[in-house]
Amino acid sequence: MGYIRQLVTPQWGKGQLQTKGHVADMKRKVADDMVQSAIRLPRRLHGRLKRAGGERGMGEEIRRRLQASFDAEIAPANPKTIYLLDAISSCAEKIADDYGDWWEDAFAFEVLKGCVNMLWTRFQPTGEPVPNPKPDSLAATIFGPKPKPEELSRLYVHSWISSDAKRADEEKRG
Repeated sequence: MGYIRQLVTPQWGKGQLQTKGHVADMKRKVADDMVQSAIRLPRRLHGRLKRAGGERGMGEEIRRRLQASFDAEIAPANPKTIYLLDAISSCAEKIADDYGDWWEDAFAFEVLKGCVNMLWTRFQPTGEPVPNPKPDSLAATIFGPKPKPEELSRLYVHSWISSDAKRADEEKRG
């Protein structure tokens, strides 16, 4: 089967792929900041991606896996944290298959929130939550010896939101 024929899938429909000699001229798909691209894949990998993508489609599966590979570069080194994030991610994928994405569907959000709460319970250490900040840490300097968990949570979440906004700005600038 030729390269152009491999690009045509049942999801595309008519008129979305025009050929000019041996090059595919794909009509632009209007999407949020998306760029159309084409890559050559070994047949077995193509089949695996297509099956893994299911109803979401192979393109979405490729995007998801590429993003995961970049995210892994900044993943925490702590094995327990990786395990927890993997559990949350697995739950989110299964919920998406059954109810839709948690960020778009209120019910799916509540189901995932319940899963996260159950996972927290599974990993919760025994004993009372007593602060024991590292002496040289920023938290020890700012909050002193008896910070409240809510104050620290607010600090960490705001820090992440700020960093995330900076990363998004950098990505937009290219």
